[in-house]
Amino acid sequence: MAASTSACFRPPPLSASAKLRPAELSSSSAISFPFNLSADVRGLGLRLTSSPLSSPLKVVCMRGSKGGKKEKTAKPDPVYRNRLVSMFVNRVLKNGKKSLAYFIMYRALRRVQEKTGQNPLAVLRDAVQGVTPDVAVKSRRVGGATQQVPVEVDTTQGKALAIRWLLVAARKRQGRDMVFKLSNELIDAAKGSGDAIRKREETHRMAEANRAFAHYR
Repeated sequence: MAASTSACFRPPPLSASAKLRPAELSSSSAISFPFNLSADVRGLGLRLTSSPLSSPLKVVCMRGSKGGKKEKTAKPDPVYRNRLVSMFVNRVLKNGKKSLAYFIMYRALRRVQEKTGQNPLAVLRDAVQGVTPDVAVKSRRVGGATQQVPVEVDTTQGKALAIRWLLVAARKRQGRDMVFKLSNELIDAAKGSGDAIRKREETHRMAEANRAFAHYR
């Protein structure tokens, strides 16, 4: 993409051995010289426009602009073909042990099915929906003090918070087997109980208590 050449200036005459410094160039500027300049511009990301010696020599900066931020979407897992399961696996993952994360998640879903006799994906979906908050609180500096300001959360943010709270609550349970702890937490959350549900209710109570600071977001 060609850079804009609207900002041009004419510096005083320089010697033929003058060098261009990168700090003197901006990403949207063109420098016009009224003489034949033999400067070394290699490695600076510049392009010399071809023009006769009678016309000014233009050096145009060709540095590319930063691309827009792309949203990342989780790919479906290889067994259930479900994005929610893949999001759980990515957050269970520790120290790059992806196979261990898959093992824990699949064993937990199998235990959920054996214990409830229901579709484990339905139980997982009910657990996430039950824990997903409508509002969240964020720390803001208000009048020299730090206040918890309530903010609305969209579907993606709410789902991410729910998965995080479910895993934190599962890790806090007694025992050493993560499969049992995660499956029990999912079953309790689907029934409307457990530490993750209490975390959601606590967040809603805090947001309700700080409604006066809602306009500071």
